[in-house]
Amino acid sequence: MKRVVLVCAIGALVATSRPMHGQGGGSPFIDHSDTGEVIHVLPAPASIHSHHDTQPTDAPAHAGLAVYPASYGLGNLIDHGGHEIPNAGFFAIYWNSSVATSGGSQGNATLRATVAAFAQNYSDGVSYSTADPSADYSIVQQYGSTDAISPVLFWRGDLVDSKLTQGSISDSKIRSYLAGLFNAGRVVADTSTIYGVYFPSGMKITSQGGSSCSSFCGYHGNFSYNGQDIKYAVFPYANCRGCSLPGKAVADMLTIVSSHEIREAVTDPDLNAWYDAVGYEGDDKCAWHNLYQISRGGFWVQPEYANGSSSPYPGPGCVVPNQ
Repeated sequence: MKRVVLVCAIGALVATSRPMHGQGGGSPFIDHSDTGEVIHVLPAPASIHSHHDTQPTDAPAHAGLAVYPASYGLGNLIDHGGHEIPNAGFFAIYWNSSVATSGGSQGNATLRATVAAFAQNYSDGVSYSTADPSADYSIVQQYGSTDAISPVLFWRGDLVDSKLTQGSISDSKIRSYLAGLFNAGRVVADTSTIYGVYFPSGMKITSQGGSSCSSFCGYHGNFSYNGQDIKYAVFPYANCRGCSLPGKAVADMLTIVSSHEIREAVTDPDLNAWYDAVGYEGDDKCAWHNLYQISRGGFWVQPEYANGSSSPYPGPGCVVPNQ
């Protein structure tokens, strides 16, 4: 069965020891897409808030590298033997110009400019080191067991489409939309590229368990196109209450969600590679806590979980390389 991974709305969930088989088994992070595929969600804050959670939303000021406890899941990530993306690229697709030209952040006038600058600065192209203040993306290299992961996240460009804003769209329709772009030659299909689709304000993405903004703030998945395993991520516009945080612009929220989805698409693209004993992927374990601004461009991102079981990687915990 093909499966899709979703990422979340904001909130804290205390780790649970409830047994789970693979990425399922009653976890609150598991839902189903409109056509029945298993999807991996991070629930909305109202449904997962816990008074036991003590991790702050933004990382405290500190000098150099810091490691914080995971807020989700149980134990270290486990290698389940699936493929990673060794030389990952990111290609942004905007449903229409209203989302592409919406407000930017960190000195960028539009969302399109923000995402392009973020994607080109998220990795500094240097293999992971604890001394590197820009090791925001390269920390995923520790999970390159089946396929060695490059420290470079390749920027593949973007496309601004002219689709009409509609009330809602399902995951299967998004996959069909991407296939249509490939068929028309407007976008080149590539198994190493993550296609990030950004939707305009007011357009909901639906799953069997709910919809964007009330249930989740984005997700990543994969599907087969002409025998190629296509990886993609979906980003609803984050101007709703469920996907907002005080003091952060919509574009800031979208770079946070993008940082989450890109890393997870690289380390667990087919939901059979890296996740912990109760099914949480690396970015799930650190989601919406200890958020920080990267040194290259000041874009807001979230920490990545590191097992800390081999040099030079720190941990176990959620790693912030600089502050």
